[in-house]
Amino acid sequence: MSNSNAGKFDYVIIGGGLAGLVLAARLTEGANVTVGVIEAGGDVSHLQDVQVPGFFQRGLTNPNIDWTFMSTPQPAVNNRQIYLPRGKGIGGSSVLNFMTLGRASAKEYDTFETLGSNGWNWRGLIEYFKKSETVTISPEIAKQYGLEVDPTTAGTSGPLQRTLPSWISELQAPFFKAMNSLGVPANSDISNGNVSGVGVGTNAIDPVSCTRSSSASAYYEPNKGRANLHMISHARATQIVFERNESNIVVAKAVKYSKNGVIYTVNVRREVILCAGSFQTPQVLELSGLGDPKILETHGIPVLVDLPGVGRNLQEHIASSFTAEMNPEYDSLDALRNPERAAAEWKLYETEKKGILSAVASVAFGFIPTSAFVTPSTMSISKHPSNVDLSPAETKTIQMQREWLTDDDIPYLEVAQVPGFYPAAGKEPADGKKYFSIFLAVMHPFSRGTVHIGSNDPLANPTIDPQLLSHPLDLELLVDAIKYARKIVSTDVLRPIVRDEVAPGPDIQSDEKIREYVKENLATVFHPVGTASMLPREDGGVVDADLRVYGTANLRVVDASVIPIQLTCHTQATVYALAEKAADIIKKAAA
Repeated sequence: MSNSNAGKFDYVIIGGGLAGLVLAARLTEGANVTVGVIEAGGDVSHLQDVQVPGFFQRGLTNPNIDWTFMSTPQPAVNNRQIYLPRGKGIGGSSVLNFMTLGRASAKEYDTFETLGSNGWNWRGLIEYFKKSETVTISPEIAKQYGLEVDPTTAGTSGPLQRTLPSWISELQAPFFKAMNSLGVPANSDISNGNVSGVGVGTNAIDPVSCTRSSSASAYYEPNKGRANLHMISHARATQIVFERNESNIVVAKAVKYSKNGVIYTVNVRREVILCAGSFQTPQVLELSGLGDPKILETHGIPVLVDLPGVGRNLQEHIASSFTAEMNPEYDSLDALRNPERAAAEWKLYETEKKGILSAVASVAFGFIPTSAFVTPSTMSISKHPSNVDLSPAETKTIQMQREWLTDDDIPYLEVAQVPGFYPAAGKEPADGKKYFSIFLAVMHPFSRGTVHIGSNDPLANPTIDPQLLSHPLDLELLVDAIKYARKIVSTDVLRPIVRDEVAPGPDIQSDEKIREYVKENLATVFHPVGTASMLPREDGGVVDADLRVYGTANLRVVDASVIPIQLTCHTQATVYALAEKAADIIKKAAA
């Protein structure tokens, strides 16, 4: 490999994903500022499988769109390797995810500040949530589904489009009524700082074209013609090059990247901004000499900054599911298995932008606290120690989660109704039948994992060990969640709709059998956070409240890896807000 000079920019952004494109657009608003973006993938945002909402699963495992990471074998889930998708290409995971736009509770965002990051709270973030989006929902549709958009928390002129899809399953209403009958209140806007209860979720879908709204379509496409914005695609960042100043602080001077077998060096005048995501941000840091000395020395990398928090505190939402046969009078996603119906739905989408393909799987969400579904015996397990050694960051954030366990304002379980068959080990949908599924996700797992380099090869994938179910509480929460799903379908309102249970299945009744079902079917929800946590350095933090990496003069991290504690939401809306706030921090620093 030769080494070629690739120019010089004021800011070099590593990763043209969700956060990277927000920063690229905002920083180039000033014509005198130059920005170079290094992105490993290409422009995939115009592909049909990316744009059509109903094709939301088609990008998964496509190597042009998905990094298709796999975890190390996980001992607590029968040594299974867990599939961990991450977006690859301009737009990153915003062109791969399922388009849900949600926000956590105000209390959870306030916890960022409680944990030591001044200025990071709900009140300070709400302006950036609003800045990122335009909410467009007709009053008639909103009324029909019980949505009352809070004007104080909804954006009206931001780049990202947020709306309700034009097709919503008819099962949403009875599902909500069933939850209400179990004491779960209706919530007219789950994006206004109170996420508890049942309510319709909104999606990143353009209401006019009925296509995915992503950071590529919202932030990059309108601005890619700017003379001061340079996209370097199909290029994988391999190392940040530093020099040490007179104050013994390391200063980022350049970034190396590999493209077509050639190593290039791009120089930087002001800052390097790392936006490679929760799996690859710690990889780039470690390859560049920032991290735990034990990890770096093992792979022959000189230690520039001793930061043992790099790659620690990995947190993921974990999920299982319940599926039953359904009264065939109701429509569902299962209808798409019929070729004639699938063709008719495609024609309806093409001609009118309506029908099943105009929507994602579900917008019927419930977010419930432990008091709604957890047994006293499960609650007592929260005091048990983890089965792995914990870092200071992990210890501190788990202690916060213990406090959340008894706070009814902070939900612990996502309960989403899916109008169709949900995959489970050893189960297959039968031809001609329709299914009613419930997706169950623990929002605040106590387990903590790691992401580290497995070698000094910058083109190798990182070693990802989420250490799923390494804390015994997480498994018992999902056992209780399965039992709660059975309570939901046993309510008077759903009894005429839901028929024979398919998964876990009528023979899976004891706690031990439910535990085994969970282990065999456990998945993540594709929301990794925490591997470059925004915390005080003494608590295992990697970045400060200005998102600057400790021990460096001009390296920041702006992506989900800085989120120190897992949230009650699908994370993309939070990352948009985080990146918008980061852009203002960076602009202020340069002023």
